[in-house]
Amino acid sequence: MNIKRAIISVYDKTGLEKLAKFLKANDVEIISTGGTAEYLNSIGISVTKMSEYTDFPEILGGRVKSLHPKLFGGILGEVGNKEHEEQCDNLGIKRVDLVVVNLYPFDEIAKNTTIEKELLNYIDIGGLAMIRAAAKNYRDVVPLVDPEDYEDIIESIEECGDVPLHNRRKLSLKAFYTTSKYDSNIHKVFSELFASEKFDHEFFEIGGMLRYGSNPLQEATLMKFSGGESIFDHMENMTKFKSPTLRIIKDIKKLFKLVSKTNREIIAFSKKGIIVFAYIDPSEKDLEEFFKHINKLRGGVLYTDSLDIIKKLKNNMIDCILTTADINQEDLLSYKSMVFKMDRFDMSFDQEYIIDEDIVIKQEYKNLIIDSDDYSKLAFEIAKMHKSDSIVYLKGNRIYSGNQSSLNRMIALNTLEYVLNAFDENLNTGTMIFDSPINDERIIKKLEDWNINELIVPPPLPKDKQYLETLKQKGFKIIVTPNRYHKY
Repeated sequence: MNIKRAIISVYDKTGLEKLAKFLKANDVEIISTGGTAEYLNSIGISVTKMSEYTDFPEILGGRVKSLHPKLFGGILGEVGNKEHEEQCDNLGIKRVDLVVVNLYPFDEIAKNTTIEKELLNYIDIGGLAMIRAAAKNYRDVVPLVDPEDYEDIIESIEECGDVPLHNRRKLSLKAFYTTSKYDSNIHKVFSELFASEKFDHEFFEIGGMLRYGSNPLQEATLMKFSGGESIFDHMENMTKFKSPTLRIIKDIKKLFKLVSKTNREIIAFSKKGIIVFAYIDPSEKDLEEFFKHINKLRGGVLYTDSLDIIKKLKNNMIDCILTTADINQEDLLSYKSMVFKMDRFDMSFDQEYIIDEDIVIKQEYKNLIIDSDDYSKLAFEIAKMHKSDSIVYLKGNRIYSGNQSSLNRMIALNTLEYVLNAFDENLNTGTMIFDSPINDERIIKKLEDWNINELIVPPPLPKDKQYLETLKQKGFKIIVTPNRYHKY
């Protein structure tokens, strides 16, 4: 086996016992710092303490313990470089073949204290330097920073006695990524502490490639915030032979958020980022209406809990079906639609991001909740997802959207009427949700003509209070939300 000597210094000891026992069983000398050495000794794995190996004590209260030429010479010396090998031999520096290091999570410390001196004490220097040194000399040293890679290393060594070069390169890239993210966390914490707002850092993980949508020249990469949670952590593409488009991703996200707000049975359809309709607890009549209209629609994404509905939509021209139903990949080989299987998982966020070419907006995320029945709450969730000047209409257990987002609510109402006509639905009674204050007598007249029972509206601007008072005098039941809630 090519690996003869390893340095192990870790905070996260997940999987370490198995790795260390494997190395020891293969006669690898293990050099460790204090805490890691104590842990390994406690489980019966003998190691050489770093201070004994360097013949130099830890100093400055532990600030300096691994910054020593005997260690870094062993990590950075190039195999086959005669000058390096002669210098190491003359100075008694032994070659290091494996560096297993992970760092104390600085961002976790920052959650518990804002005291500058305490924060400074938790900034790792030696561990970070060893990771970078091993990553730089990856051809001769294996840099190992992620416990999830331990098993692969063990298997690789068992198979061929070494770690292949292409795997070393991947591990090196992960190591450099780890050090850059660590430094960015430190910078972020101290920027907030010292009120310096010029720079911010976000890291991303690549989730896969997207195929083009309407534009054949368009390429896209699906990404998520590194270390963060994404809806795609809670779903699986059951039609792996197909890749989604950006348009499909937007509709999937809308439906995922809606469905995860309830345990009720739902059929919902979204297209171009707008939830067009939803049936909650659908009856047999609802299903008849659904199949009558869904066959007229092309594109978009449908959510359903029902395996029977999915089977009936085998040859439908919908872009994608999202479901919680237990379905097998083999059953979907001849489907025209993509199929994503999801878990209902209501994710919470502190911030939301709006990216438009060269501009990135980071704003506080507010999760407003209304005091009403379940159906109204779900309709309100849809209203919150859409851009401004959208109107959501709830009639019984059916929800429809009128989206405009350009001029005013009157046009959004006209859009809503058009959508309802397309679904053979009369606009009469029910609940209507506005995401902007009502400020036009014509809107009030339409609401009266339609006998709307209930209105959900944001707080009015001072100049618009008169319209809200008029609605109250006319006997409308009105829920006024604590804050405005339209997206942009």
